[in-house]
Amino acid sequence: MERLDIPDYTWSEKAKESNLLLEKYAQSNNWERFIFKKQTGEIKTYFNFGNEKIFYGSMYFSVKEQAAKWSATYGPWSNNGSGIVHGGLIATHHDEITGILAERCFGPCLTASLNINYKSPMPVGSTFLFECKVVKVEGRKIFLENKIISFESNKVVGDASALYVLVDKESSL
Repeated sequence: MERLDIPDYTWSEKAKESNLLLEKYAQSNNWERFIFKKQTGEIKTYFNFGNEKIFYGSMYFSVKEQAAKWSATYGPWSNNGSGIVHGGLIATHHDEITGILAERCFGPCLTASLNINYKSPMPVGSTFLFECKVVKVEGRKIFLENKIISFESNKVVGDASALYVLVDKESSL
């Protein structure tokens, strides 16, 4: 379990509980942890901008089940200016989890399309669970679905569908 006691910002007990539950789920189902790394190769435990915290979370995936889960708690710098997590960050996280899953299961690929549905606001400081799965594969096309569930209310607050295309190693981009 990663450290959550970041200076100047304390993660909620719900954030800690969510990460612990996901870690236990992953361990009992033999899922792998996706390790986020800095360009230097150092492992990232949280994401920040200067001294401000953007989000904290951990991601696990299963190639066998073609599925991934990501617990994310959003900090002060995820704010869109009105106390809600910025839609661009949410879109980035949809693209991140679907892309990681597609690449881990099938190899190098690129986002062809990403369709996002924002169902309700995601308050800064709240914890969410992203649940992603591969829906089907047709040739080089990989279709995925992802949903975001509020840890506090257990309601779906957003979802996305994504299409990835495997990189053709014999042609240049």
